[in-house]
Amino acid sequence: MKTSETGGRMALISDKQLGDVTLLEPLTRLLSARSGHPCALHVKEAFRPLVGLMEQAVWGPDADERAAESWTTSWSTRAARTALGVASRRRCLLVNQSRHVRWWYRLIFREIRIEPIGREYWAAYFWRALGGDPAAFVPPQLRQPPADWRHPSLPEGPFLLANPTAAWPSKYWTPQAWAQLITTAGGDLPWVMTGGGTPEERRHCAEIAALAPAGVLDLSGGTTLPQYLHALSRARLVVAVDGSASHLAQAFGVPALTLFGPVYPPKWHWPTPRHRALSAFDFSQEKLPPASAVPVEAVVAALNGLLTETG
Repeated sequence: MKTSETGGRMALISDKQLGDVTLLEPLTRLLSARSGHPCALHVKEAFRPLVGLMEQAVWGPDADERAAESWTTSWSTRAARTALGVASRRRCLLVNQSRHVRWWYRLIFREIRIEPIGREYWAAYFWRALGGDPAAFVPPQLRQPPADWRHPSLPEGPFLLANPTAAWPSKYWTPQAWAQLITTAGGDLPWVMTGGGTPEERRHCAEIAALAPAGVLDLSGGTTLPQYLHALSRARLVVAVDGSASHLAQAFGVPALTLFGPVYPPKWHWPTPRHRALSAFDFSQEKLPPASAVPVEAVVAALNGLLTETG
């Protein structure tokens, strides 16, 4: 499928969160290979360090020429307005349902492609929807962050990293379960805890820290984005609820175990021998089971098994 009419640099536009932007990395490779130029990625200013770790992407506002073609992969009013401000000869919008298309979007975008997602992993969906060969899809990959991004308190040797929070509190496991996991799993490896800086995330992590062994290093709400990326990339293993930590760990090639609550895992998880998931749907008959339905014993067993198998 030919995407660009004119040749030249391609651009991607999204107003989504950190994990969602990570899932665009394969698409930057696809569009870069087509155009012969790194893909210009226009996302939230705070995510610039992440874009710098993508092999075939550049920070969009720094691109020194008009894009031959731009694709907006989120469909909010804010994303559409951002697209209007990106210099492009051909603006395009990708949506998975026709109900996302507002009437005035047709005044901005030359093409609006409505491509259903089905049961696909989001990163694979973006790749396929813009013409990539599904058989050639490779999940997100990031370069290693530089050493000077290291948080000063991060252990020098191997450590396990727990990231208990996500943008949606409905995805949380319980503080008691996290504390039990940290107490019983991982052998002698030290634990580091990261998490977001919202009041809800800070409160959740504080409850875990109060229940967990005194040795856990609580960095939740206390890292910059570069420090967070560095910590994830250097961990021996990451265990997290569905969110950015899971996507980033996989992109760095770090073994990861993801806990899913009321979310359909195949859309947000690409399984490999090093990247596994436990879903509340496998332990509960509820229509939308909470993450707390995943038993601690199952997580301990999966974590210890993954540690052994990944050496």
